[in-house]
Amino acid sequence: MRAMILVLLLPISAMAAPRPVTGLLTKGSNLPARIPLQVRAPGDSDHAVILQDQDGQPVISGYLRGGEVLRLLVPPGRHRLVVAAGQPEDWQGTDRLFGEDTHALDMPLTFRIEGNRRIGHSIVLTYSDGSLSITDHQNRTICQIADWDIERRVQIAPGGTVLRWLDPQLETRSRPCD
Repeated sequence: MRAMILVLLLPISAMAAPRPVTGLLTKGSNLPARIPLQVRAPGDSDHAVILQDQDGQPVISGYLRGGEVLRLLVPPGRHRLVVAAGQPEDWQGTDRLFGEDTHALDMPLTFRIEGNRRIGHSIVLTYSDGSLSITDHQNRTICQIADWDIERRVQIAPGGTVLRWLDPQLETRSRPCD
């Protein structure tokens, strides 16, 4: 009797995948990921956030546990945002997502760099009339700022001559900007 119960439970447990933490799932692009994407969602379900290229190939993906905030840095380009939602216990991995009960949203987004600005997106997901939708969509911009750190150097040459010069070091830092 025990063997029959174990055999019956085996296919169900084989389909389930461990629930990921909020964060990066996969990165399929060789481009550097430096442009921000922020996603907020209600706490009653989990979400898989996938950016695809024009051919439908995954560029980068993340997992968002309900009620948390997903922050990803993504590669530049025009990507198709695909969001799948479902119950945490229904998660079946990156290929099957939440299985048969997956609610999906499909939307194009452009991530770009203009001068010292990395322009991405911040979105808020909600459910209305039983379907997944975006209720708030704003640009999320990070400015890259260059700072010179100048150090004064002094060295005495073999003949006793004092040499003085400035040694500049260029450093960059990032901050959110409008």
